[in-house]
Amino acid sequence: MGSVTEPIRNHDLASTMAERITGAASDADALKALRKAYPETPLAVRVAALALLARRSAGDQPHIPR
Repeated sequence: MGSVTEPIRNHDLASTMAERITGAASDADALKALRKAYPETPLAVRVAALALLARRSAGDQPHIPR
């Protein structure tokens, strides 16, 4: 069973992973690199790292409401 601190650790791990894949040519390449570097990490955490990176890069652009 998970602990209260598990989401924090997963966020830290996702943040570390996101830094590792900065500059990847595509999402598929980024996920391949993460799978190779962190083979025991669940896919959900690797995808969270990719989403975190996407949010960081989206922060560079202003929000344009529809």
